[in-house]
Formats: sequence, C-alpha cells, structure tokens
Amino acid sequence: MGAVRLRNLGEAVHLYAPPGSPNSLPVDAGQVITVAGPLEDTDDAYLCGEGGQRRAFPKSRWAVEPAQTPSRSSKKTVALEGTEEKGGDS
Repeated sequence: MGAVRLRNLGEAVHLYAPPGSPNSLPVDAGQVITVAGPLEDTDDAYLCGEGGQRRAFPKSRWAVEPAQTPSRSSKKTVALEGTEEKGGDS
C-alpha cells in the first residue's frame, strides 16, 4: 500500500472535517503531509488510499513530494575489532 507525501501549494486548509472538529487535520501553506497510498495520478488530481478511504487531492493545491531516502552521512559505519592489517614481507 505505501504512503504518499503531499505538499500544500495553497493557503492553509482543514482536511477530513470542518475546522474545530476532532477529526479535522489543519494543514498550513507549504506543509507536507503523509497519507495512505497507493497513489493514482489523474489529469487533475492525485487519488490516494483504497476503498472507502480513497481521497482526491487536486493538483492545483497539492504536489507529490519525492520519497525520502537515507543520506550517506546517516548510515552507521561499523569497525571490525580484532583485525590486523597484513602486508609487508612474508
């Protein structure tokens, strides 16, 4: 199924329910949200989710963000203990 990251290109908006409702999700201008996939790209909207949870996000207001990949600097380097460098005359 996967997740889809979308950036709000317009002004602040409330998703899923009216402002003040416990189910409302306020999204500021420029904010990135993560919604359930899969993603279907149509002419004027991105369709996200499956079955009764499927929602349309108009392309005039939303842009798909690329998936995040770990950077090289965030990977751990593991040092092997007890190894010796071999070389020289044998």
